[in-house]
Amino acid sequence: MSHRPRPHPQCLLPVIMTVPALVVACSVIATDSPDETSHGPRIGTYDNRAIAVAFAASRFNDMSERMGEYEKAKAAGDAARMKELEAWGQARQRRLHRQGFGRVPVDDLLEHVEDQLANVARQTGVDAITWHCAYARPDVVTVDVTSEIVALFDPSAKTLRTIRQLRGREPLDLDEIDRHHDH
Repeated sequence: MSHRPRPHPQCLLPVIMTVPALVVACSVIATDSPDETSHGPRIGTYDNRAIAVAFAASRFNDMSERMGEYEKAKAAGDAARMKELEAWGQARQRRLHRQGFGRVPVDDLLEHVEDQLANVARQTGVDAITWHCAYARPDVVTVDVTSEIVALFDPSAKTLRTIRQLRGREPLDLDEIDRHHDH
């Protein structure tokens, strides 16, 4: 049986001091390297068309109120007010068609539910909500929050079916939308 001599305690000191340094170095490297569980910011995105359709069928859409104003102006013979409301209606309809079928911002529609967007962000675990993300670093996670925003408009089952069908298609070109609107 061979007997190995024991190393002198002073010889072990460099090894003992190196181990903690390696542990610290490995933990720093591990935290600097992204893995499956770490990520950068989470950005919520939404389909503007779905928001426009949800808005159009919601209590927030004041089109019926304006039509009532038009009928009152008509009954009173107020041609100037009728003309004003007709122009408003045409502009509003054109904008909603563009928002509902193309790639057009819906900030004016989101104003009606903006006080609830922070709850959507918390609920979905996103750091920000934006309409479109043209580029993101590889560590940024994008999350579709369309359904959660649509829910803020309290859509009917029929509206939700329309939104599902719409989202299955590509947005239309704005010129094409305008050609259909003008007819």
